[in-house]
Amino acid sequence: KNFQPYPGWWSGVISTTARIAAKVCGSCRAGHCRKEGCRVDLEGAPSERIIVDMDRDALQFPQARKRCDYLFVGEEHEATCVAPIELKSGRVDAGAVLEQLEGGAGMAETWLPQGAPFRFVPILAHGKKIHPNDRKRLSRPLTLRGQRRKVQRIKCGERLVKALRA
Repeated sequence: KNFQPYPGWWSGVISTTARIAAKVCGSCRAGHCRKEGCRVDLEGAPSERIIVDMDRDALQFPQARKRCDYLFVGEEHEATCVAPIELKSGRVDAGAVLEQLEGGAGMAETWLPQGAPFRFVPILAHGKKIHPNDRKRLSRPLTLRGQRRKVQRIKCGERLVKALRA
């Protein structure tokens, strides 16, 4: 008979990051956040992490579904951070960015273990100035499992921790 002191006892034994990593194929993982002239510096970011390249075919997204560039899940001091990340080196279309980040949050929803505590931080890294109308639209909060958060904006090349700790 399997030893189980109380229901769900194992949820604290295996980290949320490890549980998500077990659900994501190795070829879909990345060691960086960099696409088309924009990157995010990972220095200072939690070392226990998984970065999912959301553009990989092996994830088997429906073609019509919008998705962000990366999903970052990191743990530090038993706190899990879930961050869909969109990178834009050129013009920012707030409507498209919000759809892409929502798509990333939707995938995070399917991978996150039920009841796992986390902090949701949708992130846009951008290279150019954002038009005031788009800045206003980006202030609309996104939701993941009841957590409503505004998009954190950083410049291409800045450290991810700047957005994670905002």
